[in-house]
Amino acid sequence: QKEAVDVLYRLYAYGEFREAIDTKDRVPYETYERLKAEADARTSFVKVELKSLEEKVLNAFLNQQPPLVKYQFILEDAIRRAPHTLSAREESALSTLGPDLTSWQQALFYKTMGRTKFPTIRAEGKVWDVRRDFDALMQNPDRSVREKAFRDYYASLQSIQDLVGFGLLQLMRASNTEARMRGFDNRYNESLFDRYLTRAQVDNLYAQMEARLPLYQDYQRFRMSEVQRELKVPQAEIWDMDRPAPGAELPRYTASGGTQLVRDALSVLGPEYTSELGKLLDPANGRLDIVGGPGRMQGAFCEANFGFFMDGYEGYLGNVSTLAHEAGHALHAQLVLNHRGGQIFHEGPGYMTESFSMMNEWLLRDHLLRTVQDEAVKEAIRRDALNEMMYLWELARRAKFEMVSYDRVASGQITDETGFAQACLDTGQPYDLFFDRYPKMLSVHWMRKQHYFTNPTYYLNYVIAHLLALKYYQLYLDDPAGFPARYTAMVAAGFEKAPSALLKDHLGIDIGDPKLLEGTFALIQTRFDEVKSRN
Repeated sequence: QKEAVDVLYRLYAYGEFREAIDTKDRVPYETYERLKAEADARTSFVKVELKSLEEKVLNAFLNQQPPLVKYQFILEDAIRRAPHTLSAREESALSTLGPDLTSWQQALFYKTMGRTKFPTIRAEGKVWDVRRDFDALMQNPDRSVREKAFRDYYASLQSIQDLVGFGLLQLMRASNTEARMRGFDNRYNESLFDRYLTRAQVDNLYAQMEARLPLYQDYQRFRMSEVQRELKVPQAEIWDMDRPAPGAELPRYTASGGTQLVRDALSVLGPEYTSELGKLLDPANGRLDIVGGPGRMQGAFCEANFGFFMDGYEGYLGNVSTLAHEAGHALHAQLVLNHRGGQIFHEGPGYMTESFSMMNEWLLRDHLLRTVQDEAVKEAIRRDALNEMMYLWELARRAKFEMVSYDRVASGQITDETGFAQACLDTGQPYDLFFDRYPKMLSVHWMRKQHYFTNPTYYLNYVIAHLLALKYYQLYLDDPAGFPARYTAMVAAGFEKAPSALLKDHLGIDIGDPKLLEGTFALIQTRFDEVKSRN
């Protein structure tokens, strides 16, 4: 199975890159899906056979066959899943039907977005597409340009919400049906089981973050007051919030400057990490595709030793941060491959892999704060770091929308796109002050994230990863000499045990500690107070 996973991963990466470059070029990816479905169908009997495996018997096998020890966690996970494993015939059928049940919705999303004529705006001597260039337009110095781009973009989303909502509804219905076959209430709760989490743990996590919503909303009010003062306007609007403060703009970097900055910042993680990162980011190796253009997939991703894709590199610090983030995914897979010999060993809960990527972003900011000489630029970087800390609540809002939607689809509360619009408002209004001001526009805010289609239930991983990465960063600041070796050892270990055990054994982090978030919130409050004191 290890060799099969390696081959399928290569096919997946090839198909993913082909579709990313041209979203109409789906044949390689669809071919991979069919092969993956066939492979899963033909090997589904293994899961069924393992249903009867008991821990005592497994331990006996491990004693008799020492080479099996490297697969111990995988086998233990099969035992854990036994109560939710179906018959051989059912498992084979579901594997075969998988692409037809839950894959076409992603294609529909991309086709719908691709065929929609989003408006263009002429500014600064060029023509901007409000969808493709939305982030850049939100930083345009002309306030009227920002407002028009924002309104045009969301009006375009409203015009297609019926079709996009139809696709998401069918995806959630099909996923919930399969989850119920396996004994779960819905697919979202099944995904928590897959991640070694429980609904009670997640509800508790949200309760802790929502108890500290006043901190986030105080930050929103602080930023609004700054914008009002800077722009000399009576009220800050949502399209003003991403514009850099005058005189404190973040630097922009050429492609070569950005990749070198990432290499310098992550060099603290040791020689092996630095060496593999260099192979990925060296243009001579042909692994970077960061140009823009029509027909390309939104966002960015990276696949082990295959390459890095970005919709369009524009030199902003956010683009460089994305380079560091996605490189974290690739380096995790590569280090596991170096130390354990197969891609199968790096497959595990996404909140762990995302935490490795987010840690890279904190190391990037830390490096800049230590090396930048211009005090105005340094202050802009401090502001950017604080904004990223506050982004925790934005991630939580997006993730909670998805959780609530799966619940409501399962209960029959959501039956069309208006149900998703209501779920978006119901989860957005308690979190974000702007949702009350622009309810019609922001009711389709969920459509901005393709993850709900391309990687369902994944957004929760970002929330937990954000918290873990902040914890790693705290540990690094406390012990910059000793922490990197312990941290990279955990990254290279892959999933040889449950995530909670990895964190405890390597870094002393107890993910079940009811006070785990107190330090994180204290750090965020301290950084916020520091920024306010210099205001």
